[in-house]
Amino acid sequence: MKGIHVGAIDNVATAIQPLHKGDVVLDVTIQEDIPKGHKFATAQIPKGSPVIKYDSHIGIAEVDIEPGQWVHVHNIEGERGRGDVDSLVRNIEQDGSRNKAVEHVDTKYSLTGYRRADGSFGFRNHILVIPSVHCANKVVERIANGVMYSDANRREDTKVVYVSHQHGCSELSYDADQTTDVIVGTAANPNVYAVLLVGLGCEVVQAEETAKKIKARAPYKRVEFFNIQDCGGTDKSIKKGMELVKEMLAEALKEERSAGDLTDVVLGTECGGSDSFSGLSANPALGVASDIVVSQGGAVILAETTELIGAEHILAQRGINTEVKQAILDTIKGYEKVVLDSHADIRGANPSPGNIEGGLSSIEEKSLGCIYKAGNSAVVAVKPYAAPITDKGLTFMNTPGNDIEQLSGMVAGGCNICVFTTGRGTPTGSPITPTIKIASNTYTFENMNDSIDLNGGTIIDGSKTIKDVGVEIVEAIVTYGNGEMTKAELNEQNDFSIWRLATTV
Repeated sequence: MKGIHVGAIDNVATAIQPLHKGDVVLDVTIQEDIPKGHKFATAQIPKGSPVIKYDSHIGIAEVDIEPGQWVHVHNIEGERGRGDVDSLVRNIEQDGSRNKAVEHVDTKYSLTGYRRADGSFGFRNHILVIPSVHCANKVVERIANGVMYSDANRREDTKVVYVSHQHGCSELSYDADQTTDVIVGTAANPNVYAVLLVGLGCEVVQAEETAKKIKARAPYKRVEFFNIQDCGGTDKSIKKGMELVKEMLAEALKEERSAGDLTDVVLGTECGGSDSFSGLSANPALGVASDIVVSQGGAVILAETTELIGAEHILAQRGINTEVKQAILDTIKGYEKVVLDSHADIRGANPSPGNIEGGLSSIEEKSLGCIYKAGNSAVVAVKPYAAPITDKGLTFMNTPGNDIEQLSGMVAGGCNICVFTTGRGTPTGSPITPTIKIASNTYTFENMNDSIDLNGGTIIDGSKTIKDVGVEIVEAIVTYGNGEMTKAELNEQNDFSIWRLATTV
């Protein structure tokens, strides 16, 4: 097979391998060389008419396009997120209905982890050292590393981790509130046994108040804090922090894993470094896994609001009620309006240069491929960035498309395991939440094998079906949830970033 034609009304197809002029693919004679992963027309597309993939608009033809011609940014113009063109959100009427069943399997999966006093379930049992403000970053790093490079006992699933960030001071109130929410949610995540919060002492996001909020969210958890100024400087702070963390670690090592199942999963879904194969292999396979988790009583998070622009007509149809449907539309179109108000072209930021090189031509095309990772389950709730996930089923969280800001938001919301699909490849991971990486194509899986756990390229190669790989993902959730380390964990990818809303003041 040299090309994939996805939807029944599509007028483009995707090249599975480099195509050359004169090749006949899907009964179409190729008119020019087509790079692997890029699109070619399967029917005549007159200038000004829609280019269709996934049964939806992905842009408008800028010139007449003949069957067999290459279709990409040189001859297709995206319709959405185009603040450089006008300042209005375009309403493109499209059929959002999809008659697709929610995938399920008969297998009942067993898991082990750490049952917390509030009923939540952690797959890791880490001690988290976190700054309330960027001024404390270096002290936090030296506390965590000082313990980890000492002779203190630890297990792979129970050790000291830390994060650093660039927030906590010189922020307007709503940014300071968001910083606080992310710190609190991250510390309260069930993958964290105990937390040490380190402040400087004069910042906007105060360590003492933030520690109280962590304790209120997770009363069962040991929460300690101090300020560097009160300790008398860097060395004394590091010494005090190491003593506290060693005590916490010794306590955490007494905890034992207990039984759980998929009802205990809060699965974060993410795609980053996408290519045109992402929407054909890794994302649909993750969608199968998402459906299986939901069908067995678990929770799934769909995020990346910018990467739903152009697919909201599909997602809104899946809202469980009128309120959720409207919240989906308001959230996605509201985010798009921010882009439009900037009078910028979203292309280049999203899809990024790497996405475009990988064959994606518009935000609509990227979004329509991204949405597959959420399967076909109903959307039961819409949540703000980093808000606690309280519902079983599929929740849409409003986040940026930026990989690390999005991942940090989901983890702060309670995500205890994440599956991250990638076409181009990325090493991203969370310091506290196991992040399973799946490549959309075999080249990326092999090229970045020290960073990627699973190969969704077997779907493109034709050796496995989407459902086969979806089941593999569920089995990987069990394996890594039970304590095996993901590649991101082995590489100590402690990525953490907070979505900033305004300028520094």
